[in-house]
Amino acid sequence: MKVNSQVSNTVYELKSGIKGLFNLKGSGRSAVIKKNASVSLIVMLLTNLTSFLLVPIVLGYLDMTRYGVWLTVNSVLNWVFLMDMGLGGGLRTRMAQAVAIGDIEDANVLINTCYAAMCLIMIFLFLLYLIVKPYISWAKILNAPPEIGPELNMMMTVVIVFFLARFVLHLVNGMYTAIQRNAVTNVINFSSQLLTLGAVLIFSNYLRGSLFRIGFIYSISPLLVFVVFTLIFFLSNRQFKLHPRYIRFGALKRVMGIGVFEFIDQIAYVILISATNLIIARLSSPAEVVPYQVTMRVFGVFLTVYTLATNPLIPAFTEAHTLGDRIWIKRVIHKANLLFTLCALGMVLFIPAFKPVFGIIVKGRAQLSISLVVVVVVTIIVKMYSNVYTKFLTGCGKVRLLALTSAAAAILYISFIVLFGEKLAIGVNGVLIAKLLVGLPTLYVAVTQSRKVIQGRATGIWGK
Repeated sequence: MKVNSQVSNTVYELKSGIKGLFNLKGSGRSAVIKKNASVSLIVMLLTNLTSFLLVPIVLGYLDMTRYGVWLTVNSVLNWVFLMDMGLGGGLRTRMAQAVAIGDIEDANVLINTCYAAMCLIMIFLFLLYLIVKPYISWAKILNAPPEIGPELNMMMTVVIVFFLARFVLHLVNGMYTAIQRNAVTNVINFSSQLLTLGAVLIFSNYLRGSLFRIGFIYSISPLLVFVVFTLIFFLSNRQFKLHPRYIRFGALKRVMGIGVFEFIDQIAYVILISATNLIIARLSSPAEVVPYQVTMRVFGVFLTVYTLATNPLIPAFTEAHTLGDRIWIKRVIHKANLLFTLCALGMVLFIPAFKPVFGIIVKGRAQLSISLVVVVVVTIIVKMYSNVYTKFLTGCGKVRLLALTSAAAAILYISFIVLFGEKLAIGVNGVLIAKLLVGLPTLYVAVTQSRKVIQGRATGIWGK
């Protein structure tokens, strides 16, 4: 009862904190942020509920090994989205700047040029995959049993094709963010999860377990949703148009001037996060990915709450920085840090209640280590604290130093694991601790550079 009371109080505090986070009188910008944050919170709760429902259903549809393989594949394929060379992030920032000053012509140039460039990137990557496909053994890469090799290879071909198609379509996320409608991107994610859940339920009731079918469902569902929401964007925002006359590849320099460093930062982040699944699978077995992934997913709800509450800040920071509104920026970061404190406290209080939750999700088919839980919680708290500062720097276009620091951390992390992982037999906890330690310098840079930029003291590398 005591634990339940603590959790209930924490949930109430989180709700109150989010409600008042951006309650800054006299700011139309803050009103937009509050609306986005409120809608995002509701959608996030539904998305996470759907995500949790999927775990036992898919786990029952597949065996532990196949499910571990799928979790690893899904995380690895998230890297594919980073191959846009930063066009998505660059489009979001530059388009937000154009909208802030009312330059719709330039916004259309940015949109159409990025779509054209993404199509070319997609075609190049597809041709590259066709060339290397005969030489790839996914079973060996993922340390999977040889008997599922043919099924795995077939699944990867279909999944990669669908992921490449999403290259172009996922640009709409940045466009919604640029016009300060961040909540829509969360609706897109929820719609994808809901469609996936419905399809998995149908398949699990009428068809035998298949890794290929799971990959197909998880890949085509978001693709269909992106198509629908892209159509909605252009039909509901008639000032933005898709037309070849707006394609000007010279505009890519402006987009990538910001985007390429955000791209580097994203790659580093995904290596530190998603590559962990692959590393665990390689150092132990795909089945060991399940306890880690479930723990990350459950405690990741607190990170998701904080992230969704602060996501609307990116275009708002762009506008405020462009207009020189430093007072507003300081107030918002202060309130974001208050919400961080509530979320971090909620995570700590939830630790005693997590074990039974874990048992329900995995149906007793995996074992939980308390040390794993502690390491995951600390890792998420560190990531959460840096969140608002990285968003501020992204909105201001000051991402070069952050990107370089993140890249160095990722290289150090992979190098350590490759050179000493098997020799030292560091295990899952060792992998997570290594990831945590190499990420601390990035946290320091994000916080320090943000303060320098806000105070107008960012010179040299600190101002880039």
